[in-house]
Amino acid sequence: MFYLIVALLIALYYFFMAPKTVRNTLNAIGLVGLVALLFVLAVMSFIKILQLPGELYIGLIMIPLGYTAFKETLNLSEKKK
Repeated sequence: MFYLIVALLIALYYFFMAPKTVRNTLNAIGLVGLVALLFVLAVMSFIKILQLPGELYIGLIMIPLGYTAFKETLNLSEKKK
């Protein structure tokens, strides 16, 4: 709860009292924090994907192969009698 109040006070200072140079600095710090957060989330999601069972990967590979085989089958010419 304490950190929430501190964050609220910092946000209020940023919006109402901070000079332009302080805002630019806080924007840069916020941007770096956002990029770091997105990078951490991307790594965590990649690790989670690697923990999926192998059958899922085989199924995902078989879908485009099956689609290609089906498309090639439709393009075959008919046998003349």
